[in-house]
Amino acid sequence: MNTTRISSLSLSLLLGASLASAADQIFTAPSFFDDNGAYFGPDCEQTNYNGAYYTGDYTSPFKTYLGKTDEEIQAKMDKMWEHYFKGGDNDKVFYDKGNEGYIKDINNNDIRSEGMSYGMMISVQTGHKEEFDKLWNWAKNHMWHKGGDWDGYFSWQCSEGGSCQDANPAPDGEMYFMMSLLFAANRWGGTYMDDAQYIMDKMWNNYSHHLFNQGNYIIVFQPLGDGNDFSDPSYDLPAYLELMSRWAKKDQDKWKKAVTAARDHLYKSAHSSSGLFADYSNFDGSPHSYSYNSNATKYMYDAMRSAMNYGMDYKLFGVDSTRQIDMATRIINHFEKDGYQHARFNWDGTGASEQYTQGEAGANAVAALCLRGDKANDEKIKKNLQNAWDTELMSGQYRYYDGLVHYLAMLHLSGTFKIWKPKPAAEPEKKTVEGEYNGVKYDTETTFQAFEGCKLYDVTVKPASAPAAKDTSAAAADTSSKVDPGQPGTPGDSTIAIASMKAVSAAKVWSTANSIVIENASVGAKYTVTDLNGRVLTSSRTTSAMQEVRIANKGAMLVIVGNKAYKVMK
Repeated sequence: MNTTRISSLSLSLLLGASLASAADQIFTAPSFFDDNGAYFGPDCEQTNYNGAYYTGDYTSPFKTYLGKTDEEIQAKMDKMWEHYFKGGDNDKVFYDKGNEGYIKDINNNDIRSEGMSYGMMISVQTGHKEEFDKLWNWAKNHMWHKGGDWDGYFSWQCSEGGSCQDANPAPDGEMYFMMSLLFAANRWGGTYMDDAQYIMDKMWNNYSHHLFNQGNYIIVFQPLGDGNDFSDPSYDLPAYLELMSRWAKKDQDKWKKAVTAARDHLYKSAHSSSGLFADYSNFDGSPHSYSYNSNATKYMYDAMRSAMNYGMDYKLFGVDSTRQIDMATRIINHFEKDGYQHARFNWDGTGASEQYTQGEAGANAVAALCLRGDKANDEKIKKNLQNAWDTELMSGQYRYYDGLVHYLAMLHLSGTFKIWKPKPAAEPEKKTVEGEYNGVKYDTETTFQAFEGCKLYDVTVKPASAPAAKDTSAAAADTSSKVDPGQPGTPGDSTIAIASMKAVSAAKVWSTANSIVIENASVGAKYTVTDLNGRVLTSSRTTSAMQEVRIANKGAMLVIVGNKAYKVMK
């Protein structure tokens, strides 16, 4: 048996690299700002995961898996906006009322906090400030309680004329209102932040009602009476809670506990075989029956959003990736067996009924993004992305709910949805280099932005000067004692020279229960996995932008990709 090892010098250098913080990562993009200077780029934290929050990478899977162009993707999103916000009376759900505007539930002929907050999220993510302001004006004037018993909360149901039909809240509305206002504050400025902070404060500090259970920090079905004693897993939005825990001016410790509680509750609520969720669940994840809803314990209308919630969290943060991959595997396999034919099920996947919906096509496609680490799942991912892409925009009586859930999913799938962050304190510094940056060679002058050493740069790469003439002497031509360090299983694998490794732009590495995943490395990049003693466990080259390396070993390992090393625990 030929056991190869990295030389002691190389290993010591790599160990130093592996223990480096986020400050040593380099991320690049044409720009990390929108046209008005709002920032959505990387962040510098000591604990780095693979999500877009840390990398600023919102590349659309429609592009990487289906081969869609940026122009095709933007045209698709523009068409959705025109249909649901500017379309005819049989298409639109947004109704412009001058200084105000509302999203209408066509089937129920009312205005709901759910739809209003969804409309605000769609508007801030697509850059439509005018429509955002009209929606927020309507919600403030007709739904928002400022003072009184429900101080800080929103009436969940109103008439088109603005009269209240039910003053109690529905917590998914509160979650989307808070998050859309935080994004609007970071993207556009103004008074949105004051409004967001007021609501966030009252979710914990209203004297009568709390959005989260005060013992386990799980969001409640409704902060009133026995609604405090169970939850709706589709209200679990850990990615939003992550951001609230960072941007809240008060109660940050409680928001952080709510993040963990939401991830745990989603995982417990996913059926162990089908991966489906019940509409309502107990705090231990088991289905919760409720007197006024005979379908509360089944996978119905609310439940389909749960898959989008954890898929979004995987894409934006990646903190809970192992469990989210597990959940996504179960639910996608369930719908694969069903042939994507049915919409409603018992929690265990039996009792199929009704036709697969537009909202499910979108939500499941977002969940399928969790499966990107295993090439064996590529066809399932493509199928779900194609389902979401091919979904016809909805018209008629039932267009409101499924149409908006599909629209929210398409924000994530298209790369439109971004984490709009507080603008960095310092402007990007200028940096000019010659020929190559971060391992990428440039033949023409190229400009882009980079996040390096926790600092932003406007980078200009100028073409390299002409190379010196090649040395054709006998000494230079003598390769008899040299080996190819890029070929695994050869003597060259035993001493991997750091200088010979190709840099990989924005590579991300993490582990699952059975694999190590290398994401964003260029196809053909050399990788090597070793134990901490330098023994090479496996070595090869990437064959896709999301490379899964199946490996049985457990414990701490080094993953060397190009000229960077990552320490992972498996």
